[in-house]
Amino acid sequence: MKIISKIGLFLVLSILITGIVSAENATDIKTASEYAWNGTWSSPQYTLYISQDESGISGAYVPMDLLEYDSGYLEGTLSSDGKTYSGIWIESGKSTNTFSNDRMSFTINGSTDPQGPMTEPAQYTSNATRIGEIVDTANPWTGNYVSEWKSYNLTQDGFVLTGTNEPLPDNNDNPGVMNGTVSEDGMTSNGTWIEKGGFTFVMADDGNSMNVNITKSLEPDAIAEEMTFTR
Repeated sequence: MKIISKIGLFLVLSILITGIVSAENATDIKTASEYAWNGTWSSPQYTLYISQDESGISGAYVPMDLLEYDSGYLEGTLSSDGKTYSGIWIESGKSTNTFSNDRMSFTINGSTDPQGPMTEPAQYTSNATRIGEIVDTANPWTGNYVSEWKSYNLTQDGFVLTGTNEPLPDNNDNPGVMNGTVSEDGMTSNGTWIEKGGFTFVMADDGNSMNVNITKSLEPDAIAEEMTFTR
């Protein structure tokens, strides 16, 4: 009887241990599946960093060429089946604009905010030339300008400067808005800029790639682009 009891006890313990190990493995598999978006993804133009855990999901991206494209971050949610990640992409930065002596053009010294593993802002320079004449001598920044990449519509009200920009037809950039402050002598403005658009990521069944739809702005008729990211 003692021998039988010991054998029975051994069998019970074996079953319990097997059940515990199986449950742990199931939990590990479930966790890996639940956080399937987590990791680094790549396309020819960008490296994408997605962080997914029990608190939610977020993302940031860095272009392969920081002179051609901007870094940015993602704000979005997952679909109920976990296969689609959608929301808004955001790119932002700062700029210092300096008038020429005749106030018919200005130099842009700008930067794009660092994202992902970036430790410093990406720097860029540009020159914008006024279209037409100065329309408001008391607020000389007011007017339309064009640079190598974009057209600008600026409005000055005392020391406050606001504006919008649009990419030129052959430039693969995004429209944006800016807000700044004009210096006391009126020759310099400092401010921030921001660009936003929509994104939809759909993961492949094998979890190793995703098809991406990006809109250039948040307008209903915004231009859309397609691309593919892989792990």
